[in-house]
Amino acid sequence: MTNINFETYFIENENKYYDPKVIISILEDFLGKPIDEIKKDVNDNQIVVTKEQIENYLEQKFIEEDPELKKRIESPRPKKSSNIAEWTKQDIEDSSQEFVDDISVGRYCFEPYTLEYFNKYTTIVRNKANLLLNLIEKIGNKDSQTIQEMLTDLDITLDENGNILKSDIIRLITPTVYNINDLNEILLKANDLSTYLTFKMSKHSLYRNGLSEGEIYPTQSIQIKDLYHDYIKGNVSLSENQKSVLREQQSRSSKKLVKMLLDLK
Repeated sequence: MTNINFETYFIENENKYYDPKVIISILEDFLGKPIDEIKKDVNDNQIVVTKEQIENYLEQKFIEEDPELKKRIESPRPKKSSNIAEWTKQDIEDSSQEFVDDISVGRYCFEPYTLEYFNKYTTIVRNKANLLLNLIEKIGNKDSQTIQEMLTDLDITLDENGNILKSDIIRLITPTVYNINDLNEILLKANDLSTYLTFKMSKHSLYRNGLSEGEIYPTQSIQIKDLYHDYIKGNVSLSENQKSVLREQQSRSSKKLVKMLLDLK
């Protein structure tokens, strides 16, 4: 994903306050459209392919790409003895072919969870983008009363004129652009029928690989107050003050733990 060169917009290195309209201007300039249009695109662009369309596409591709495999799969398979020791040479060859065929046919099978995954993923990212866009628009239009609680939670302090710090402009625009780009990329992938030839996902495959559902989706919150997860893209990064508070909490917890361990001796 494209990185924003904020030096283009901020000549000075000093973290000073800027007119709040700047945050909307930078976002519009980078994405090349007005904020109203940005918001409209975020909500109007959806996954439009259906289960039936995907299955029909995969079926057609199966016929086009490997008609012999399709014929073998659909033909009745000869019964073999349950005792492998009694298998003939032909039985062994048939069994080997069946094994290969079962793997090959997977390319043309639709895993319903794949579409479910795309839908859930885009819902999360769209919600985050909308929340961030609302924050940016309210700040830019000096209408921050309704979002004050959220600003406080993110440690964003506007001055008496509603102006916003350079660092906070960067903290808000960076994840907003990331989420919008991420949404567009996933929508493009999800609406491309050829995706379903190679991209397969099922709950069974997740569990088999030691993953949980929560691990494959973006966080639903726009910020994680954890020093070890501040790197996650698409989230508002921690302010220096938030980091300082978390380090202090960490230090106090460590001292308490050490004291408890010493008291046990």
